Amino acid sequence: MGAGTGSVPLLKGCYLSSSNRRILLSEMRVISVKPGGPLTNYVYWLAYYDGFTAEDLGFQMMSEGTVDILIPLEGRTTISSGVSSNGAVAVAEPVLIGPQKSYSMYDTSLCSRALGIVFTPGGAARLLGPRIGEITDSIVPAREVMGETFRILHDGLLEDRDPTRMFSIVQAFLRRRFDGELRYAEEIDYAISAIRRGKTANVSLIDFAEKTIGFSHKHFVELFRRHVGLTPKRYQQIAHFNGMLERCRLSPAVPWRQLAETFGYADTSHLFKDFHRLAGMTPGDYLKRVWSHRQVLTATITGQE
Repeated sequence: MGAGTGSVPLLKGCYLSSSNRRILLSEMRVISVKPGGPLTNYVYWLAYYDGFTAEDLGFQMMSEGTVDILIPLEGRTTISSGVSSNGAVAVAEPVLIGPQKSYSMYDTSLCSRALGIVFTPGGAARLLGPRIGEITDSIVPAREVMGETFRILHDGLLEDRDPTRMFSIVQAFLRRRFDGELRYAEEIDYAISAIRRGKTANVSLIDFAEKTIGFSHKHFVELFRRHVGLTPKRYQQIAHFNGMLERCRLSPAVPWRQLAETFGYADTSHLFKDFHRLAGMTPGDYLKRVWSHRQVLTATITGQE
């Protein structure tokens, strides 16, 4: 069956690093595809970016517990994490970006063309194995993790400029590495879904682990960290915060006090602390700078199974 395109939340949770740069991003070509077949539940999307300019200051990505692969095709991108002490990393070769506990900044002023792969939370473990905790808050060369075959993939992408063919090549590469029988993956996938949908909001994670998943709390936390790169508690905080951000984006006129009450914050001061900790900005700044993929000129193609 064909995979849907265009409706995926491209760059969900991002905002421009300068509020007067929207027109520049509106000139950027972004082509996205949602993979089908065995990858559909484990890869959010593949995206091809063409048209970054030297005046474009880039964007900020909120953490969603994902693992990303960034493949620069022309130029380099500088990435900095909101919690890392390593400073900014200039990326000219493909890198694996581990799950982030906070936001990340992407400076694209020196990158004109790139391709990105965004895995769902826990999805990268199906291709990399249950060792995602080793790359949390890290940016590592993709070849070090994925081997010589990734160099061959990168070389092939550099020689091509047709997004349809490039997506087909990447999906074939990912399918060859996909492990459909990964031990404990089904239990962790269920836990991720339950946490993301708020099913654990009024239940202790200890009870959830023991009574619903069937693991001791200690074993559950360790497995979750290996598969997702975050503890269940941290992922719960990130999922909760992103749910609040989406409501904020869709209903910007809702008072902060009402938003705090709806999402279980004791008061607005606690909500504002989460903004500083997870977004690196005030709520007011977020409303001024937030944007969605619908503000970007986006082409779509049909994904391959």
